[in-house]
Amino acid sequence: MRRLFGVVDQWFETGSEGVEWFFYENGKKEWEAANIIDAGDHLTVYGSDNQTIFEGEIVPDYKVGWTKYPKNPKYGQQAALGRWVHWIQKGWKPDDWARLFIRKEGESLLRAELIKKEKIKVTKKKTKDKKKKTKKKKDKAKKKK
Repeated sequence: MRRLFGVVDQWFETGSEGVEWFFYENGKKEWEAANIIDAGDHLTVYGSDNQTIFEGEIVPDYKVGWTKYPKNPKYGQQAALGRWVHWIQKGWKPDDWARLFIRKEGESLLRAELIKKEKIKVTKKKTKDKKKKTKKKKDKAKKKK
């Protein structure tokens, strides 16, 4: 697990279809500092008085705050603080969660600690049966030549 120290912020780019919740690591610059906050990560966010505002595992809720698109009411997306977003932390009201990341003009970004969830690498292991089948195919190919 990687333990990172920095600040939380929002990130949006045309085509991303909504705000993403980001963590920017201290001591790094630009994209090198950027970390998207993912399900299973452990996040702690501190207020300006160093009081813990949030501490826990990230568990996205993809339903709370769901709003119809004004020009296409057949479809919609989650919204918070008047912006389209990708998810809200389970158990939080959309605007309350978004306020951790979306700061008012002149407000400092909130200090935070992020522990990134380990990503498990899945590798395929050849079974004995597959090895036998592969060997048989190679043997047949050799006999045909």
